[in-house]
Amino acid sequence: MRLVIRFLAGALVLSVFAAQPAFAQESPTPGQSLVQGPMTAWCDPGQTLLSGGYELLGTEPPPPPEVTVEETPVAESPVVIVAASRPTIRQDGNGGIAQFGWTAVPNTLVGTAGPLVAYALCAGEPSAAPPSASIPAPPPPKLEPRMDAARSAGMTPIEVVELLSPAVVTVINKQIEEGATEAVPTGSGSGFFLNEDGHVVTNEHVVNGGVEFVVELFDGTELPATLIGADANSDVAVLKVDGPVPAVARVGDSESLLPGQPVLALGSPLGTFTNTVTEGIVSALGRTVPDEDGGPELLNLIQHDAAINPGNSGGPLVTLAGEVVGINTLGIIDAQGLFFAVPSETVQRITEELIAEGAVDYPYLGVTLVPLDEETIVQWALPVDEGFYVQSVVPGSPSEQVGIQVGDILTAVNLERVGERQSMVGALFQYKPGDQVQLTVQRGLVSMRVDIVLAERPAAV
Repeated sequence: MRLVIRFLAGALVLSVFAAQPAFAQESPTPGQSLVQGPMTAWCDPGQTLLSGGYELLGTEPPPPPEVTVEETPVAESPVVIVAASRPTIRQDGNGGIAQFGWTAVPNTLVGTAGPLVAYALCAGEPSAAPPSASIPAPPPPKLEPRMDAARSAGMTPIEVVELLSPAVVTVINKQIEEGATEAVPTGSGSGFFLNEDGHVVTNEHVVNGGVEFVVELFDGTELPATLIGADANSDVAVLKVDGPVPAVARVGDSESLLPGQPVLALGSPLGTFTNTVTEGIVSALGRTVPDEDGGPELLNLIQHDAAINPGNSGGPLVTLAGEVVGINTLGIIDAQGLFFAVPSETVQRITEELIAEGAVDYPYLGVTLVPLDEETIVQWALPVDEGFYVQSVVPGSPSEQVGIQVGDILTAVNLERVGERQSMVGALFQYKPGDQVQLTVQRGLVSMRVDIVLAERPAAV
């Protein structure tokens, strides 16, 4: 047996009140009312109520609601219990302390008399329960996955830089210039170690045209590197370094990014200012940037304002969680704060194929397409507002096999419209050779849908 007293904040002041003790024959559950009226007392599970009632504890104003309870094991000597509202300790017939569980729960009524305490005398040991079992704490608010990821940044920029700097490298491109017999450095960019095998991720345009490559580590050590593969369509390339890897960068989920989220850009601007860090935010997502030199447009880019310069290309864009969410690829000349990075989702897909196969298989339709602008649509009175004009069809290609003709206009892929806002390359980027898609084709005044199985792009295309 033991004496137990629990207090809840508050005290009772009585004006007119008639106490009506209540009794129970069976052990009630916590919170079950044993004394009716403005007060409640209860026994713990496993105990039996012997009696209940009220104690008037003087007429002095009640003390502050904060409660201090000292629990002392029951002994042969009298037990002193100190509390904000101290109930009278009832004695047994022999003058000793009644060894029962005793729960006192003060409440509040409006009036002028002193505090009144409801009590219940309970026999037996209460069942074991966690201290918080009777009053469970409310669960923390649940964040949406994307928002949760955006707020999970637990490091300062300094901590992120200390963590990732050993994994960031400078990539030196060596070429044989006209009249020379040995390769010499002609350009440089940035990159980072992807895994313990020594694979380094950078941009395709950083390694383009190179015959030899050198990777410079954060401490200035230079190591020869081998080109594993490069993909101009995504501007991603993979090199491999033999030897110990100082650190590996953890690749995060670019799909969880939100505009306004802080990011850091790490790299070697101008090839000489190694280990440079700049800070900014994600400005926008899903950007498409055309190549003004006639190369492939870059799709689904991350726009940010962490300053990058020539030499930063290939370097990581990281969150304050210390995760790489993109590789910096370009900035807009004569514009302030317009910089772009290839998202990590694309980087992971491309690097896996480059490491495994040395190249990336893109889907192939077998047509030459011309984008339709508003002026052409009006001039030729075409029955569409956007799309791609079929200029030629490759013999034996998937397009010829399903009946695509010169003069047709392709307006959608799997009901996703293509044209000024979405290129055909962008629409097909999410698919692989062997996938079946549905093309929406405009032929004269007739619109039709055609199922086509995508082929692997020939090497010469």
